[in-house]
Amino acid sequence: MSIRYSYMIGVVLICASCGRSDEKRPSLEQTRAAIEVRDAWRDELKPVEITASGAITGADRIGVRLTSDGKMDFLAFVGTPDCFQPEQASLIADTASAVSACWPLSPSDTVSLTAPFSDRIFGYESGRTVGARLSLQMKFQSSMALLRFCIESDNLTDVLESLTLKGEYIATRGKYIPYNGKWIEKSGEGMPVGIDADCLANSSRSHDFYLIPCDAASDIVLSAVVNGKEYFLKTKIPPLSAGSMTQINLKMDRTGQLLPKSSWVDNQYKRDLRKVAVVDTVKIGHYFRKDGLVVAKRDSITVAVVFQTDGRHGKAVAIEDIPGTFCFGDKNLTSGTIFKSIDGQRNEGIINDSSSSEEERLIYKPEIPYSENTAFGHKDGAELTSRLLNKKKGKEDGTMLAEIEKYHCSYIPSLSEMAQIFYLLQPYAHSHLSELIEPFEGEYLTCSESPDHNFYGIEMGKGIVMSNYSKQYAKLKLRLFYLF
Repeated sequence: MSIRYSYMIGVVLICASCGRSDEKRPSLEQTRAAIEVRDAWRDELKPVEITASGAITGADRIGVRLTSDGKMDFLAFVGTPDCFQPEQASLIADTASAVSACWPLSPSDTVSLTAPFSDRIFGYESGRTVGARLSLQMKFQSSMALLRFCIESDNLTDVLESLTLKGEYIATRGKYIPYNGKWIEKSGEGMPVGIDADCLANSSRSHDFYLIPCDAASDIVLSAVVNGKEYFLKTKIPPLSAGSMTQINLKMDRTGQLLPKSSWVDNQYKRDLRKVAVVDTVKIGHYFRKDGLVVAKRDSITVAVVFQTDGRHGKAVAIEDIPGTFCFGDKNLTSGTIFKSIDGQRNEGIINDSSSSEEERLIYKPEIPYSENTAFGHKDGAELTSRLLNKKKGKEDGTMLAEIEKYHCSYIPSLSEMAQIFYLLQPYAHSHLSELIEPFEGEYLTCSESPDHNFYGIEMGKGIVMSNYSKQYAKLKLRLFYLF
């Protein structure tokens, strides 16, 4: 726009100073008038900045539509969630220009979109200040309705593969005007919209469908594929207004049914556009967060460190103990699996301690194929924990099971899994795990049971295993493990 104005100014000054040699030169008053016009036009051109409020948290680049004298420009502005400036620092604009904005940036006034949709934000001017800069105050809001599903399961190992949604008023196609947040020519009602999940049902992740707003309540059908089997939920949802969030909490019960637990609507849901930098392939040493995501760097919601994985799923050990000590539970609580020995020969001993006698020493490496019938051979603490959860009675405060119910995807490790961590913490394992988690100190619970209402515990300083801890009375430390 500055180029156009410079051209016009140049034409005025040239006309004022050129002509045939025999024509009269412009008067002093004419020259002054031309300069005043030029200066007035220059005063109308200012550097531009946008002060933002509303649903734009996490955006670092927005699209701006700037209209002046019938000419429309689509520009990129960059900055923080509060203040944006032109990507081209030299840009100046007419102070009378009409301005609107959107996220993500769009180079045109209308786009055709097909489900599954992502969030769409538009911004409108709420005020302007003209000084050394043209400072625009803009209010941003979402033009989408968010329908969110959260799922839990009684089975810790249930894998949610995908979700599919369809409904009588849920449109799957439409033309969208990004700079004013309007939808036109909507179609595809009743067609399914699918999203991939590929996570544990209990991962605490939310599963979001961004939908074209709808003024009427409607019936929907949700399909969830869990462990290769399809489950359905039929329910009615309220009108989906732009910027709102409707959350439906579901649970897979022990019979495999998908049942609603609770729901609510937030008509002023605050969008956060920041994306978590999740890893494409999970590796040992990556971090598991309490929102169910795996990342490469530790952050404020990290809860565990990956120590075993196939690249997508696996196990992680908590970075620190649960504060306090806890008992196993009621003396009659049992998973139904009892291990009469650690390694098929003895009940107690010290792991890999060369100073111990042959009778006391237990030889352990993760790759040794101990029988599933031994405590060293059963590596599925999540399975044992699930059985215990299904058989426990009441809240049972002060027990290990009461604690894991507070943490998604968590379980009590088996003796074999605790022995694996003990091994990985030793210098000969070269795993560097000890640098990533808080040290183990003292005696720890396991979910591996031994005869006569007892269970196996492990002292993690020297790797001493004992089988005679009382389920009801012995209080030990607790380090949770996580599935992802």
